[in-house]
Amino acid sequence: MKKYSIPSYIFLALLAGVAIFPVLFVISNSFMSSAEIISRYSAEILPANEADFASRGVHFVRVGLLPERFDLGQYRELFLKSPGYLRMFWNSVAIVIPVLLGQTILAPLTAYGFERVMWKHKEALFLVYIVIMLMSAQLLLVPNFVVVGWLHIRDNVLAIILPAVFHPLGVVLIRQQLKNFPTSCIEAAALDGAGAYQTYRLIVRPNLSSVVAALTVLLFADNWNIVDQAVVFIRKTYENPLSVYLANVVSEAPGIFFAVSVFYLIPALLVFFLGQDHLTEGVVLSELKV
Repeated sequence: MKKYSIPSYIFLALLAGVAIFPVLFVISNSFMSSAEIISRYSAEILPANEADFASRGVHFVRVGLLPERFDLGQYRELFLKSPGYLRMFWNSVAIVIPVLLGQTILAPLTAYGFERVMWKHKEALFLVYIVIMLMSAQLLLVPNFVVVGWLHIRDNVLAIILPAVFHPLGVVLIRQQLKNFPTSCIEAAALDGAGAYQTYRLIVRPNLSSVVAALTVLLFADNWNIVDQAVVFIRKTYENPLSVYLANVVSEAPGIFFAVSVFYLIPALLVFFLGQDHLTEGVVLSELKV
């Protein structure tokens, strides 16, 4: 194992601190009372900040990491009195789950076909996959808009799910691992009479677990945070994912903004912590074969 010097550890610790501070800030502020949040971060003049306004003629934002008094009021307001945010949370779940299921089923099969089946122009088609993968989501909105119009699914969550299910990232990532897969195992299965699908199901697919888990983490992060696609394809506010509506919480309900943010953050943190080992291993295994 490579050893680092003390200054390197200090530098890495500082970088980690900078990266994790926003998360700690949001979590700690979620235990402030709604009145304290409004007093600290809004332009309203309340008893808690009127002395500052009276002496200076202006009210300054008072950023703080720790609450003056520990309070669960934001979470009570969120879970008991704000069902709209809970619905939007489940709207996000209803988008992400089908995308993950579709990708984990179709991407390994497609990658296996690209790598093992000999057919003309497959490399040219794979190049198209790579080009599409490198395009930004905003650039793909126009062709997606045209296609979902042909399918008559505009203003429907399927207009978001279907393009995400067939996004080429999974195929490209998994095919790179298949390039390192020992062909002797596949040849031995063929000699024993196994068909192409049996070989895939019993030999190839079980050995793709790490890269599929890594793909799941990447796809979750990408689709949990969608904004542009939902803005274009979903017109009804109550059908939007929470990622779209999160910015409106600041103006509509500033007293529970931090609790809503933590509520939105928790699934992403859980997926990352559960899949971080697979993410590292899967990306390493998917490196190009030399």
